[in-house]
Amino acid sequence: MRLFGVCLAASIVAGLSGTSFASSGMLSAGPQLEVVVSSALQKYAVPGAVVGIWTPGGHWELTTGLADVESQRPMRRNDHLGIRSITKSFTVTLVMQLVACSNGTISLDDPVAKYLSGVPNGETITLRELGDMTSGLANYTASQAFQQEFAADLTRTWTADELLAFAFKEPMNFAPGSQFEYSNTNTILLGKLVEVLTGRPFEDVLSEQILGPLSLASTVYLSGTALPPPAARGYQGETADGQPDDVVVSFSAFSFAGAMASTMHDLAGWGRALARGTLLPADLQSQRFIARPTASDPASPVYDSYGLGIGQVAGWWGHTGEGLGFEAAVFHQIDRDETFAVLLNASNAHDVPVRIFCEVLAVLGESPAADSGSVCVPGNSPGSR
Repeated sequence: MRLFGVCLAASIVAGLSGTSFASSGMLSAGPQLEVVVSSALQKYAVPGAVVGIWTPGGHWELTTGLADVESQRPMRRNDHLGIRSITKSFTVTLVMQLVACSNGTISLDDPVAKYLSGVPNGETITLRELGDMTSGLANYTASQAFQQEFAADLTRTWTADELLAFAFKEPMNFAPGSQFEYSNTNTILLGKLVEVLTGRPFEDVLSEQILGPLSLASTVYLSGTALPPPAARGYQGETADGQPDDVVVSFSAFSFAGAMASTMHDLAGWGRALARGTLLPADLQSQRFIARPTASDPASPVYDSYGLGIGQVAGWWGHTGEGLGFEAAVFHQIDRDETFAVLLNASNAHDVPVRIFCEVLAVLGESPAADSGSVCVPGNSPGSR
């Protein structure tokens, strides 16, 4: 573990030199951007949102709607919200850091069985295939048995092994490496790998290797039902009288694949570091961008393509998260050094953050070419899958 820390420190110095967000200015398109966000909140019954765009020439931020419907408390820019599957990008980064600091003893192409026993096809599935969603392992959240037990008590505390057991009882969906299929199971296995290789709890390694070095003081890994204050409540569906229905869920049900929460500014900082490889050597970071189209998996979150714990939409790289009360996304355009982040406190439709993102690009005049095949091109929109 001492080697891990020393190796990481070297990569931080190289990755953070001379980088910062623009500290002032307002994008001239602000009023149009506000209309985009407010229209989406109304259309998808989202009580509140925090949204930001950062460019070298200025930034625009919006805090709108309600964090708590019952008390009518407005959303605040420092409110914590669940970021769900954006957690995956942290987990995969930790594994890649372990590879970088292992002096060649750990490889992304190692079979998972080298480190973890009891995984179906573990002698064949590689760490890389877990990270880029090509393992063929069943998604535990798609298991009917899990869904029944989960619905019986949303606040139940789960262990990673309990969640994996649901997936391991299901047959493989395809031969490892042969196709793309988004599966929470993959990332939970990588989180377990972090604990096995370091001998420490995942949240401790996360804090030491990512949150601390990047000064993400408002980003947390959770195992209970409560977010740190100040926090927005999460909503899904409606009550009998037509009001947003709050939903309380144990973060442990999402484990290393979705149990984190953050704030707008922390999330934006992470998105930039994730895409630019702040915490990884350049040779490993370049491998993150070897990506496959996601359209072959209709159940996948919407991306144009997906690599190693990172997705791409319209040439911007980052990650999205959604489910049971919260949706979020963060994307970074590497060449132009632009970052977009959004957090919502409802989950009433799939891929709402990407829908907002695509409309934001249109307002800014940065929509992808019509023949690009991107989900941001009209007719290829998230809702058309």
